[in-house]
Amino acid sequence: MSRLTLLILDANVVIHLHEFGLWSRLIAACDVHLPRTVVGEADYYEQDGEKRVIDLRPEIDQRRIQIFDVPLPDIIAFRNRFDPLYVDGLDPGESEALAYLCNRADTFKISSGDAIVYRVLGRLNRSDQGISLEEILQSIGLQRNQLPWSCRRAFRLKYTTEGEVDAIQGTGLKKRKK
Repeated sequence: MSRLTLLILDANVVIHLHEFGLWSRLIAACDVHLPRTVVGEADYYEQDGEKRVIDLRPEIDQRRIQIFDVPLPDIIAFRNRFDPLYVDGLDPGESEALAYLCNRADTFKISSGDAIVYRVLGRLNRSDQGISLEEILQSIGLQRNQLPWSCRRAFRLKYTTEGEVDAIQGTGLKKRKK
């Protein structure tokens, strides 16, 4: 079992980890980074028909997870690269996370339950920087049966491939003016 480093999680992954009761074990085994926007988005999960609050402050205060901010002009510049097919599917947390990942020399990996994240990675020729929750859990010895489709390796591969096909066909990015 190896420690995963430079791992960015999207809000839906943080929520799933809390639902599954694996959050504490994952952050003990991984170097987790969250966009500040995601901290605000991952605020509760439902269990047994009841809302349960997610409070990430203790982990942030104890530096068990790292929080990052991307300046608004950088997020806007990132989003402006894409045509509506892509940009309309990106929520604020995904936009901040992907802008951060694309503007860093470090080789971060990102996990999400949203297809658009993996399509963007495929479109930008960064397929190797996506990782499903299933793959994360397997790599740290926390296999879990019956994960939702959006948490599976096959989901990541399907949408990464769609992004790669878009790259071949020249779709997804705005056309450059000559």
